Amino acid sequence: MVITEIENRRHELLEALSQELNDAQIAAVVRKDEGAPEMVSAILDELGDEDMVVMGDFFFRQPETEDDGAQSFLSVLTIADDIPPERLPALYEAMSYVNFNVPAGCFAIDKDHRFLCYVLSTLMPADLEQEALFREMDLAVGNAMAISDTYIGILADVLSGTIEADGVVEFLGGPDDADQTDPA
Repeated sequence: MVITEIENRRHELLEALSQELNDAQIAAVVRKDEGAPEMVSAILDELGDEDMVVMGDFFFRQPETEDDGAQSFLSVLTIADDIPPERLPALYEAMSYVNFNVPAGCFAIDKDHRFLCYVLSTLMPADLEQEALFREMDLAVGNAMAISDTYIGILADVLSGTIEADGVVEFLGGPDDADQTDPA
């Protein structure tokens, strides 16, 4: 399949995803910024705490060649776009605890230390029929929202300084200091 055909096929899929999100009362739009892949951007105001606005971007990585056997579909949910530098150490520690427990994907901070996000990359066969590919995309978006929603609140609390990283261990069901005994 030629790259232009792949891009046209993906455009149709992204339009369908945007429509499905809008039908579910989630504001979504297909957009194409210069230098970036075409994507669906959505406001996910049902995730995390009531006052949080999580932005979702859903897109395919650019194909390397026309003969790629698999394609990568990404769900990137931006949780915060203004990380105070003094909260970075606690946030990195908290993310390491959370990422150990996350069944798929991971929480990450961009290289400029500005954005806290959840990223789920899903590999899909390149030769799937359009309907099957859409089902896989839809499942990936649902998984990204469900998995991230479990941990967004606790990471936002670390970000705001409400709790420190050790509070995340407690949230995850780890031992607290009272449970630890001296092995001697």
